Amino acid sequence: MKPLVLALSLGLLAAPSAARAATVVKLDPATQRRIGVAIAPLAAARRSASATGFARVLDVTPLATLDADLTSAAAVAAASSAEAARTRTLADADATVSRKVAEGALAQAKADVAKLTLLRRRVALEWGPALAPDARRARLIADVAAGRAALVRIDAAVNLAAVRSVRLDLGPQGVATATVLGLARAADPRLQTAGLIAQVSGPKAALFSTGATATAIFDQGEPVSGVVLPRSALIRTSGQTFAYVRKSSDRFERRAVVGGSLQADGLFVAGGFAPGEPIAVGGASALLAAEIAPAKTGD
Repeated sequence: MKPLVLALSLGLLAAPSAARAATVVKLDPATQRRIGVAIAPLAAARRSASATGFARVLDVTPLATLDADLTSAAAVAAASSAEAARTRTLADADATVSRKVAEGALAQAKADVAKLTLLRRRVALEWGPALAPDARRARLIADVAAGRAALVRIDAAVNLAAVRSVRLDLGPQGVATATVLGLARAADPRLQTAGLIAQVSGPKAALFSTGATATAIFDQGEPVSGVVLPRSALIRTSGQTFAYVRKSSDRFERRAVVGGSLQADGLFVAGGFAPGEPIAVGGASALLAAEIAPAKTGD
């Protein structure tokens, strides 16, 4: 993962300990074209306040195995119940079958039903009530096997009871939406926190390999106004993230990015930048190199 993306995912866009003077770099338009500087105005945006958590892709193999055992147990229970009914009829009608054999068949049928009941309860106890229905569970397993879905566990230090969907940051691949199926039945062994079981569906599900992790983003509170900084405009240096704002035809100000939350189209910030400001969405690295070069020459 690239350093900038990693910093964004881990929420390292903290405010600097002390204010820094704005840094300006001066380049004529011809040089800007030569190094590939591209400019675009910032658009106004509104986003809900957000919190972050941790998402981990689950291995669905144990669930698929349990589902196969349950299907087999259902067939065995149906057959033994039918056998018990036949032997009882024969025992009651003309003693073709002894009562002892009929009682044995009935006991076997009850045992098979008990095994089936246990397996159904295991699904709910281990994976949650949302996956207890046979049709829904079978469809999920088939979709995961075909790469159309992924099952993830999400942990966060927020109130999870009312969460219905979560955005998952995939770095350069963008953001995917996970639909919450229900609360996890066991605490995470390392984090010791309650969690959510959620499903990712659609083309991006194929990016979720078993055991992979991602940053989970929860929308909270009333929407706030701000702008979205495109990923291509962000540059990280000296332990901080910046973007270049064009102040005139040949002057660019390197401005610090403070706070912010990841979005599918970039980084949303509620302050420090204004809608309509022209920002360098291409060639930001070249602008930084041009800014640093004179200082190195002076050394």
